[in-house]
Amino acid sequence: MIRSLLKRLVRALFLLGVISIIAFCLSKLVPGDEILDYLSIDESRYSSSANPLQHRQAYARVAEKRGLNLPLFYITIAHGYFPDSLYSIIPLDDRQTIKKWAQATRRKDAVKQLYHTLLSGLEFACPRADTSVVADQFCLAMHETLHTHDLFTAHHNILRLQTLVAANENNDPAYANLVTRLNTDVEQLINTKKDLASSEWLPSMYWHGTNNQYHQWMSGFISFAPLTSLIDGRDAWGKIFDALKWTLLLNGLAFVLAILLGVAIGVWSGTHDGSKIERLINLKLFALYALPSFWLATLFIYFLSSGEWLSILPAGGLGSYQGGGHFLEKSGILLKHLILPVLCLSLGSLAYVSRQMKQSVLLQLRQPYVLSLRTMGVSEKTIIHKHVFRNALFPMITLIGGALPALLSGSLIIEVIFSIPGMGRLMYTSLMARDWPVVFPILMFGATITVLSYILTDVIYKWADPRVKSMER
Repeated sequence: MIRSLLKRLVRALFLLGVISIIAFCLSKLVPGDEILDYLSIDESRYSSSANPLQHRQAYARVAEKRGLNLPLFYITIAHGYFPDSLYSIIPLDDRQTIKKWAQATRRKDAVKQLYHTLLSGLEFACPRADTSVVADQFCLAMHETLHTHDLFTAHHNILRLQTLVAANENNDPAYANLVTRLNTDVEQLINTKKDLASSEWLPSMYWHGTNNQYHQWMSGFISFAPLTSLIDGRDAWGKIFDALKWTLLLNGLAFVLAILLGVAIGVWSGTHDGSKIERLINLKLFALYALPSFWLATLFIYFLSSGEWLSILPAGGLGSYQGGGHFLEKSGILLKHLILPVLCLSLGSLAYVSRQMKQSVLLQLRQPYVLSLRTMGVSEKTIIHKHVFRNALFPMITLIGGALPALLSGSLIIEVIFSIPGMGRLMYTSLMARDWPVVFPILMFGATITVLSYILTDVIYKWADPRVKSMER
């Protein structure tokens, strides 16, 4: 038992590791620049009117604070003609520019030289931009060139700067020296294309150890390290756990109601199989099962809340339960608001649960031990309640285990329609707002609960029924 459990846990950890890598890669492939998203939150004094050097400095501070200046993974694999430190270059637009230059020329050392000369020009001219027209134009030209993928266009920008500097004899000689260095660097790249050595045709591999973004991301997930929501600056985990309690309450009530009613109806249907009433009840249950939950919710709101027919139940939200005096009053307000969403969720599951229970009861009634009990004169009521019912509940263990992830992940449509601030609604609003620091922890949280719930189901099933074959097989 212990050995099989350990094997299951090892497989689960491997599966969660694969899921985490996929989720991390997706978080890095989403459109936009993650560092820019954090800029307005972490740099409250930052202004869009800042000059390029100030923007870069703010960008670098945010990247360092968030660990986004680190390599993505434990290993980096890059073309042999890319600069060795490519993974550490920020902003990301600079990295794309250097890639284009390196692909066009195959001269990684000369590309690095041109890049560093352009940065020197930025650092020299931008602090003087407010007091000198030449410095301002020089600063903007350096910034533009750093975003120019075509080297001929970059060379044209530098030649324009050279004309500008030469036309003003009162300029600091450092401008002329910088332009000369830039012109030399870019001409060297344009005029000579290096023949690659055999080693440079092959990919280069760099090992970074644990000093990488994925390791920090997973460590933060395991330890629930604070994550900043891009919508309101709140801790993402705080928002997730606030939503989780409402999802547990809503789906927990719906689940308990569906199980209790479904098991009772299933036992009754199994013992009255084929009767007219049983067929009628099954027909109605499957009609409810076939109804889309959003349409059922709309019908409930129209007939019971809108006032067109009745207005006896709230149409959504949680009400002013916080203003309630004592616990029972608050609970009454909450339950009144949750009646419709709970019914929508439970009615859809009721047919499935009752059907599974009915089939399990019919299977038990065909077992030899039932015939033996009947020949011994045991009453039918005793057989059903003390023997058939207990054995028929075993398939429900799998059903309960499979429902656990749904209990925690939320019901998107119902939560949105009834304005319940649960996990499903939080996932929806975060996706619409591109709030990735909230979206991907929810994804990983859901994946973890799903994997662990199926392990727990297997263990409970084997413990409850020793006849189940060993999990090693």
